[in-house]
Amino acid sequence: MEEPVSLEPVKSEAIRWVIERAVAQGNPVQALAPWSKALVAHMTEGLDAGLKAEVTARWPGLEYFEDTGSLHTQPDEGWIEDGFAVSFPRPWPQRPA
Repeated sequence: MEEPVSLEPVKSEAIRWVIERAVAQGNPVQALAPWSKALVAHMTEGLDAGLKAEVTARWPGLEYFEDTGSLHTQPDEGWIEDGFAVSFPRPWPQRPA
């Protein structure tokens, strides 16, 4: 069994709280990776609607993002604050045959 990813580098209280709630719901962190705007916690599964509502209620000022992806990157959504982010994968769009 793999060791869980350490959240020690995540210094945003709000982002860390989101990550910890997702992990407690059975959605582990796939990786922590640097991005030009933030250190990103990439979650394994998509964002649960209940968790999204909980985050919005608890942290109303937290910046939400949603990205449509590209041919090379999966669509995702999540939150970003002070150089830290959490990203949840979204389904790939259906491509015409």
